[in-house]
Amino acid sequence: MALMSMLYKTYESNAASAGEEDENGITLSVVAHMVASPQLEMTITSDGDFVSAKELEKKGPKILIPVTEYSSSRTSKSHPHALCDTLSYIAGDFRRYIGENEETNEKKREKYMEKTIEKNTEYMEALEKWADDETYSHIKVRAIYKYLSKNETINDLVNAGIVKLENGMFDSGKISGKPYDASLVCFRVIVPNDDASVSSAVWKDKSLLDCYTSYYSSKKDSRKDICYISGKEGPVSTMHPKGIVAANYEAKFVFSNYSDFTFTGRFTNSAEAYAVGYESSQKIHSALTYLVAKQGLFVGKRVYVCWNPQGRKVNGFAVDSGIFDKDDIIPDTQQEYRQFLKNTIAGWKNELNDSDDIVITALDAATTGRLSAVYYSELKASDFLERINYWYESCTWYYTVFDENKKPALKVKYPTLKEIARFAYGTERAEFIDLDDKILKEQVQRLVSCMIDGRKIPRDMLHAIAEKASTPTAYGKRYNWEKVLSTACALTAKRYNDDHKSTGDEYSMELDNENNDRSYLFGRLLAVLEKVERNAFDAGESREPNAIRLMSAYVNHPVTVWKNIDQILIPYYQKLRPGSRKFYKDLIGEITSRFKAEDMPNLNRKLGDNYLLGYYLQRKSLNTRREDKKEEELQ
Repeated sequence: MALMSMLYKTYESNAASAGEEDENGITLSVVAHMVASPQLEMTITSDGDFVSAKELEKKGPKILIPVTEYSSSRTSKSHPHALCDTLSYIAGDFRRYIGENEETNEKKREKYMEKTIEKNTEYMEALEKWADDETYSHIKVRAIYKYLSKNETINDLVNAGIVKLENGMFDSGKISGKPYDASLVCFRVIVPNDDASVSSAVWKDKSLLDCYTSYYSSKKDSRKDICYISGKEGPVSTMHPKGIVAANYEAKFVFSNYSDFTFTGRFTNSAEAYAVGYESSQKIHSALTYLVAKQGLFVGKRVYVCWNPQGRKVNGFAVDSGIFDKDDIIPDTQQEYRQFLKNTIAGWKNELNDSDDIVITALDAATTGRLSAVYYSELKASDFLERINYWYESCTWYYTVFDENKKPALKVKYPTLKEIARFAYGTERAEFIDLDDKILKEQVQRLVSCMIDGRKIPRDMLHAIAEKASTPTAYGKRYNWEKVLSTACALTAKRYNDDHKSTGDEYSMELDNENNDRSYLFGRLLAVLEKVERNAFDAGESREPNAIRLMSAYVNHPVTVWKNIDQILIPYYQKLRPGSRKFYKDLIGEITSRFKAEDMPNLNRKLGDNYLLGYYLQRKSLNTRREDKKEEELQ
C-alpha cells in the first residue's frame, strides 16, 4: 500500500497539470480517461458532416480518450470506450465489408459478424446516453454521435483512400500497422465561432474532458466503501486499468478477479479483503503510467522509476547512464573526478529540499496479466543524494576512452549498473558482451539495492567478474577484456571501501609501493612479467604475452606459473637494453622482498581478487613511465 499511497500523493500534487502535455508530449490522465495511440484521425463538422481523414504515424503522439472502468481493462469482452474507439466499434457499416477472406470458416465468420454488431450497438447506445444528457452533454459529442448514426464511416474512409477494398470487401491492408478492426480512431470537430484557444481535437478540449469525468462519476453505481488509499467513502473500483507499461501492456498493477481469491478463513467474502475507490484507482494508475512514460528506465521488460511526489526534478539514479554526457569532460584523475562529482551533486541538491520524499520502484510482469512491484524504496532527498554520491565516489576506476581522433587515453569513470551485470555474467558475442535479459534484470536489481539501500557489493558478483577478468584469452576483442578488467577493479576497490566505510579508509587509485599484501604483490609481478615480454617484441608483433595467456593459471598457482614464465622470459631479457634489463630485475627484486614471512608456507595458494588492483596499477605505472621517457627523448 505504501507505493499506492505515494502514487496517489503524486497525482494530487500534480493534478493541476492533468490533461495537459508536458515538454516531452506526455500527458497525465484525468479521471475516467486513459492514454492511447490512435492510428486514424477523422475530422467532422459540428453538424455531423464528414470533412477529412488521415492516417497517423506509427510512433505519433499519444492522446487522452474517455473510458469506462471496464473498457480501460477490457480483453475479449465488448466494453466500448466512451468516445474514441476502434473502427469495429464506431463504424456502423463495418459489417457490410466483412468478406469471405475475413474468416475461411463460415461459422467463425458469422460469430465475428455478430461480435462486430454487438460492439457497435453497445458503443452507440452508450454514446447516445452521453449526447442526450441534459447536464453533461457536449457539442462535439453530439456532432460525433450524429455523424456515426449515418453508418457511412467505412464508406467515407474508402473515398478518402484510407481503407482499401477488394471485390467490394476489406482487403488485407492495415492502417498505421494495425488491422482495420483494431485501428483506433480519434476525432476533430470543427465548431463555428469557437474560441481560438479551444482546439478542434477532442483530446485537447478540456471542457469535453471535464464533462465526461463528471458524467461518468454521476452515473457510476458500484458498491460504496471506505477507500484504503484515500480514506474517503465512495464508489469502489472492481476493474482496474491495464497498459501501464507498454512492454507488458496486458498486465494489470491491481488485479481484480475476486473469484480467484482464497481467503483461508480470514474473510467471509472478497469485499472484506480490500477496497480501492474508483477515483483513487484512476489517479494511481494515471500517475504510474505517466511516470513510466516520462522517466522509466528499462532493463529488459523490467522498468525502474525514480521520482519526487511533488514533481521536483530528481537526478542521479540511472541503470545504463549517469553523470557524464560526453567523453571530453571525463576527468583524468581521481581528484578531478571527485571535484566534478561534488559540483554535480551540489547542482542536484538545488532541485530538492532535504526533507523531500524520493521513491524508487521497479515493475515487472511475472505473468501476462499481472504487473508486480518487485522493488520499492522510499527515502528522504538528503539520504538519497548521500547514497548516490557514495556510490559514484566509491565505485570508479580507470577506463580507456577514445577521443575524436581515436587516440586512447585513461579516464576516471564509473561503470553503469548494466555494464557491471553484463561484464560479470555475460559472454562475448561478435564485438559485444551480451547477457540474457532474465539474468540481466535480476543482477541489475541487486545493484540498485546496493546503490539505494547502501548494501555492499555481493561477494558472488565480485568473484564472478574477477574470474572473467582473469581469463583474457576468452575475449576475441581486447577492448572488451579491458572493460571487464577496469570494472572488476572498480568493484574490488568499492568492496574494500564498503568494508572500511566506518573507519574512513579508502582505496587509492594510485600504485601503493608500501602495500605488502600477498595477492597485491603477485598482481604487480604479473604486470612486470607482461611488460618485459612486450618490450622485447619485434616490430609489428601483436600476439599476447605469456603473462596474459597464463593469467588464469597464475591466479590459482602463482609461484608455479611465475617460475615457468620467468624461465620463458630468459631470452627476452637479452633483447632489452642493459638499463631496462636492470630496471625490471630490480623492480622484481623489490616486489618479492615485500612478501611477509607468514605468507611463505602458503605462497602458492590461490590469489585474492585484489591481485587485479596490483596488476592494473603496476601496469599503468610502467606504461606512464614509458610515455614520460618518450617525451624526454623528444625534448
